[in-house]
Amino acid sequence: MKADFNSRNNLSFSSSWYDKFFESLPNKNIKNPEKFNKIGHMLASPHWNRLALGIAAISTQPAFDYFNPRVDKDTAVTSALRTTAKIGVCTTVGFCVRGLSYKIAEQFIHGSKKEGSILLTPKEILKEKNPIKKSNMLKLHRNTFSTVLALIAMIFTNFYLDAPYTTKGANYLISKYYKQKSISGGEND
Repeated sequence: MKADFNSRNNLSFSSSWYDKFFESLPNKNIKNPEKFNKIGHMLASPHWNRLALGIAAISTQPAFDYFNPRVDKDTAVTSALRTTAKIGVCTTVGFCVRGLSYKIAEQFIHGSKKEGSILLTPKEILKEKNPIKKSNMLKLHRNTFSTVLALIAMIFTNFYLDAPYTTKGANYLISKYYKQKSISGGEND
């Protein structure tokens, strides 16, 4: 592998297998770029991003807890069930709070679906003449505003929603598991 600086003064690595791999990939044009852009925009929004992280977490974390070799089987099961409840509740609340924050930001920032709502838009953005630059500035401002709004809201939702519902969910799953275990005579181990 050879390290070199490219024309932008970024360190780049070239390797024969690396180059061959990317050269072997087919070069295709996107048939429906509007649909592709819509999917990309959706996945880039904060609430869908939180849902994707929650799906990844719920598909891996409980397994780590369940197969932990350092604890006994009952502790591992209880830990996995608590983790499942926590991820489920926190993902749901996080998805809703971020989605709602983004919608609120769209209503208060100029350039959103409701053109003309200039309540919280800095004057520098409103005075910008270049439409592409103005659009990018509005998007950045809207995303920043929605993130700050979500962070403020989540200070409260962590205590008033996440914590109590995680406890209720975990207790429900654990009681259901042990009830099933007692009915089956402990065969779920």
